[in-house]
Amino acid sequence: MSDKNIALIVARLNSSRLPNKNIMQICNKPMISLLIDRVKKSDFVDEVVIATSDQETDDRLEILANDIGIGIYRGPLDNVMGRINGAAKEFNANNIIEILGDNPLVNHFLIDDVAEIFKKNKSDYSATATTEYPLLDNSTSFFSIGLRVQIYKSKVALEYENFRELLGPDDHPSSFIFNNPKHFKISFLEAKGNWAFMNRPSLNFAVNYEKNFKLIKKIFEHFEDNLSEFTLKEMYEFLDENPSLYTLLGPE
Repeated sequence: MSDKNIALIVARLNSSRLPNKNIMQICNKPMISLLIDRVKKSDFVDEVVIATSDQETDDRLEILANDIGIGIYRGPLDNVMGRINGAAKEFNANNIIEILGDNPLVNHFLIDDVAEIFKKNKSDYSATATTEYPLLDNSTSFFSIGLRVQIYKSKVALEYENFRELLGPDDHPSSFIFNNPKHFKISFLEAKGNWAFMNRPSLNFAVNYEKNFKLIKKIFEHFEDNLSEFTLKEMYEFLDENPSLYTLLGPE
C-alpha cells in the first residue's frame, strides 16, 4: 500500500497584524480557497485539509471547509504542531505537506519538486531553501520567503513532544526537525536550474499586512483566467513589468 500524503493548510483568523486574512476575498473567492485550488493540482497530494484552532474565531474556516468539500481539523490555538499531529492521525497521513495559509502563491509545481527531493533522498524532512533555515549558509541558492513548502513524515512530527521544551517562543513548530540534522535526514530544494528565477531571498510574499494582501490581490486579478495554474515564473515576470508593486512586499 502506498503512502498517504496530506497537504495541511495551517491557518487561523485571529492574526493580530491582519485579522481574517485567510478569508479575505480575491476574485470572489476567499484567499485560502485560491491556495487550496493550487495545492490540489499536485501529483503528490492525496488530500487537502485545513488545520486550524478550536477557538470560536475560526468557526468560519470550518464552514468554508465544509462548503468546498475538504477536511478540517481543529486543535489547540497555542500548539500548532499538536494540531498538525492531530490532523495527520485523523486523516491517516504518512507524509505531511505543510503549507501556511498566508502563502497563497504556492503552486503544485513547487510542491511536486520538493516531493521529488523528499522521495529521492528518502528524507525525514524536505523543504524549499530559504534564509529562515539557520543551518544553511550563504552558498545556498535561496528562494523568496512566503512560498514555503515543507514535507515531512508524520512519524517524525510525533517526536515534537521530545523536543518541545527546547523550542523558543518564536521558533517555527517544525524547527525541532530541521535544526537537528544529526537526528533527522533533511534535504532542500534550492532555487537553481528551473527555479533559478526565484533566487531572490530578500523578497517576502507572505501576507502579514494590508499592503501584502493588496499585492496578492493584484497578482491573482491579473491571472484571473488561470487562477490555479499560473506559474511563479509568470508571476515574477508580471512584477518585473510592474516594479512599483514590489513596494507592497514585506512589513509596513
